[in-house]
Amino acid sequence: MVTRISPRIRMWVIAVVLLLSFSLLYRAVAGSATMLAMWPALEALHAPVQWWQSFELWFVDRQHLQHDYLAFQKKSQQQAALIQEASSLREENRQLRKILEIAEMPGYRWHAAKVRGRSPDRMSQRLIIQVDDVSPDDVIVSSQGLVGVIDRVTSHYATVRTIFDASLVVPVTKPGSALAAVSRGMGDRLAIDFVPEAQAPEAGDLLYTSGAGGLFPPGIAVARVVAVTPVAGAQFMKVDAQPVAHWQRDNWLAVASQLHNSTPLPPATTNEPAP
Repeated sequence: MVTRISPRIRMWVIAVVLLLSFSLLYRAVAGSATMLAMWPALEALHAPVQWWQSFELWFVDRQHLQHDYLAFQKKSQQQAALIQEASSLREENRQLRKILEIAEMPGYRWHAAKVRGRSPDRMSQRLIIQVDDVSPDDVIVSSQGLVGVIDRVTSHYATVRTIFDASLVVPVTKPGSALAAVSRGMGDRLAIDFVPEAQAPEAGDLLYTSGAGGLFPPGIAVARVVAVTPVAGAQFMKVDAQPVAHWQRDNWLAVASQLHNSTPLPPATTNEPAP
């Protein structure tokens, strides 16, 4: 059985629905207008929050950038230290190779010594080297030439008296000449004594150990002539020179210990009759 709605009731239902629709639409329009009117105030209230969020983001990014910069700086310093160490090792290897070339001179036992200290005294410029099995007066050379001799020996260390020292005299000569002179230390330079005018070298000439006296091996570069000056009324010329070796910056030097051939004595003989 189907119930029929009367036209009068239907009209009331339609009217109520229309009223509700108009009411909702009005509220919606009124709410949007209010929101638009209040938007500047809401924007002003929200501005500090946005500023704080921006500042916090900038601060965090700055911390990250600073951390990355410090890490990069530390890595750069480590790389620079490694490059410097590699360069130092290459220079030391070059010095050792040159020392091995010098070590081919017969009659001497050669070994390398590490430089551990340099004297501040400009008049002697002594060195401290780390080395074993050496003796006083053993000869010290660098990859360029003669440095000096061992003065004193302690456990694992030795003091070197350089050719700048006035107490050290080195017999020298000029290859291809009859010059027989000596080099004498003057604190910051060398004086070449006993140079006759007829055999005088020229500025720029190299002088080498002559081997006279038996202390220094012959053929080691000693000095480069700086100036040659005649002395009125004197038999010998005044000759100034500078060392060839630059031991002030060398980290390795070579020690030459002279080999002494010891021949065993024959057994003693007597004329006493055997029992």
